[in-house]
Amino acid sequence: MPIEVTMPKLSPTMESGVIAQWHVKVGDQVKEGDVLADIETDKATMQMKSYDDGTIAHIDHAAGDEVALGQRVMVLAKKNEDPQKVAAGLGGSAGAAKAATKAAAAPVAAGAAVGVGASGGPADRASDNGQAAAANGSGNGHAAAAAEETHHAAGGRVKASPLARKLAAASSVDLARVRGTGPNGRVIRRDIENYVQSGAARAGAAASPASGPGAAAAAAASPAPATQRIPHSRMRKTIAQRMVQAKQAAPEIHVTVDIRVDRLVAAREELNRRLSKENIKLSLGDFVTKAVAMSLRAHPGVNASFEPDAIVRHGEINIGIAVALPEGLIVPVLHRADTLGLKEIRKQSEALAAAARSNNLTGEQLTGSTFTISNLGMYGVRQFDAILNMPEVGILAVGGAEKRPVVEGDKLVVGTVMTVTLTADHRAVDGAMAAEFLRTLKGLLEEPTAMLL
Repeated sequence: MPIEVTMPKLSPTMESGVIAQWHVKVGDQVKEGDVLADIETDKATMQMKSYDDGTIAHIDHAAGDEVALGQRVMVLAKKNEDPQKVAAGLGGSAGAAKAATKAAAAPVAAGAAVGVGASGGPADRASDNGQAAAANGSGNGHAAAAAEETHHAAGGRVKASPLARKLAAASSVDLARVRGTGPNGRVIRRDIENYVQSGAARAGAAASPASGPGAAAAAAASPAPATQRIPHSRMRKTIAQRMVQAKQAAPEIHVTVDIRVDRLVAAREELNRRLSKENIKLSLGDFVTKAVAMSLRAHPGVNASFEPDAIVRHGEINIGIAVALPEGLIVPVLHRADTLGLKEIRKQSEALAAAARSNNLTGEQLTGSTFTISNLGMYGVRQFDAILNMPEVGILAVGGAEKRPVVEGDKLVVGTVMTVTLTADHRAVDGAMAAEFLRTLKGLLEEPTAMLL
């Protein structure tokens, strides 16, 4: 019996996925664990892998298609099965896919332009799979980009994902001017978003006159950058929905404390000297993660989730580490953080961040968090309030460590201070519980040797 491969559940809230890119084609032999496609879920772009061995007899959907959870995406022929007979037994859909593949391989007539984001029959969908000619279009300020920013694939065609083409059409972006960072220079969604975000700056720089007499008049006469309309990505839509849900459902309490971290900074410098031979460099954030994990063990009421009929206090301490991506925020999870040393926290945190930025996070790495840390200290932010990552009842906002005047006895001295703010769901965490948690955290970070006890 042939094997039907369906759209898997790659995130807890996933209801459908967009096929961002196929890594296989009809006729390929695959083994268990091979990557079949990149799937854009509501959280991130993730890999869909094969759970069986076989030969690909039929592919149901082109790149760019949105497929519901559990819907068939391809058919595998087992060993000793003829893939062509398997495909023929599926009916007309296999023939349509074959026609689409043939149409995609045909060269585009000289002078013809394929509309960006055009939809239609199988040939249109195949051309969306990175094989169509680059669309003609105005740049809304991008036409002034330098000539070296024009990037063509072989034969004068631009390779771009269907989603990238749709975004380019909505923003009036000429794909030929976008540098692709996908496989083989393919233009992907992130490239379009980055290009649009930087377009106004480039246009402003190109239009800016030299300083001197008449410069003010010339600047006043120069046109303003064009207004851009950037369609929401699936990730941005999900972020918006969850943020609104959190603000509407949870009555928040915000508790802030200043932490003097002079001893922590000194301890970090000493440990990094010892770890230099291992090419490991601890960050202050690693110490914060360790201290948060230990504090959660001491205050299990903060390591919890709120449900309509109960508060669930989790046995494991799994800390979500917020990572900023061009398309939005993602929160990979550091599992059992309280059992990890500082070296392991650094290694695993770096690996999670790298996987997030390369769209290689697994479902396990994205699920199971019991508490979240959001750190904006590296951006020079002193203090901020984070929004709950529901159903968790707590999230810690971490500001930067900076030199500030502090009082020692009757003297005013310079100290290194970090401000952190706990946002808690007041339905589950009272003010006293939040304050006790922060007092424990403050004690660990101000006396880092206490983490060894």
